[in-house]
Amino acid sequence: MATPGRRERMRAQMSAEVRSAARQIITRQGVDAVTLAEVARRVGVTPAALYHHFEGGLPDIVYQVAEDIVDDLVRTLQSAADAHPEDNFAMRMIEPVRALRSWAITHQPEFNLLFGTPSAAAGDAHAELTSAWVRRLAGVWGPIFVQLWTERRFPVLAEDEMDPRLRQQMLDYGADTGVDLPPGAMVVMLNCWRSLYGQIALEVFGHFAPLFSDQEPMFELLMQELVRGMGLGDQYQPPTR
Repeated sequence: MATPGRRERMRAQMSAEVRSAARQIITRQGVDAVTLAEVARRVGVTPAALYHHFEGGLPDIVYQVAEDIVDDLVRTLQSAADAHPEDNFAMRMIEPVRALRSWAITHQPEFNLLFGTPSAAAGDAHAELTSAWVRRLAGVWGPIFVQLWTERRFPVLAEDEMDPRLRQQMLDYGADTGVDLPPGAMVVMLNCWRSLYGQIALEVFGHFAPLFSDQEPMFELLMQELVRGMGLGDQYQPPTR
């Protein structure tokens, strides 16, 4: 493999500096505070110069920062899953969700970028950004559900009981993400994600505060209910303190 030349190294360094500067702004002030002028000021170039490295301008920068955030997040979630044996399906599902909740609470601006209302800074790139991280997250939980379905079938809707539109959407989702599950099992996986994401979002956006100062018990109860529904209640382990 050829060694990158000086120009390529300089471009890579500038790209890293720009993404780092934009991420700092997002982390401290939120994505709506990101502007070309502020990013350029932080890296010591003109706003026009940024287009030499990010042809799409600000949305391109925000998109690439989001990719960096997702890379870090996926590594964290995968590490949490891999901390448990492959046959402990419940904990390989639960531990990454615990890690996601912890990350969301402590990284709310980044959570808002990935999961919140589309921002003006992301522009038209936001739809593509959302699709990209959905596929990446499917890569964390999808293989666990596939292995579980292969080794220990759980109750699912029969295909002839499903709305044809729902069945087609499940087939399309599987084709897009590479998660090889029958439509009924895919519904179970996505229902789990929908329930857990909803619980995390309610907490992160403060919808239950100040009525519930500690929402972890409700969160853990939901996870217990979900794994019990798949016949994995005996594998549940409470969080360590």
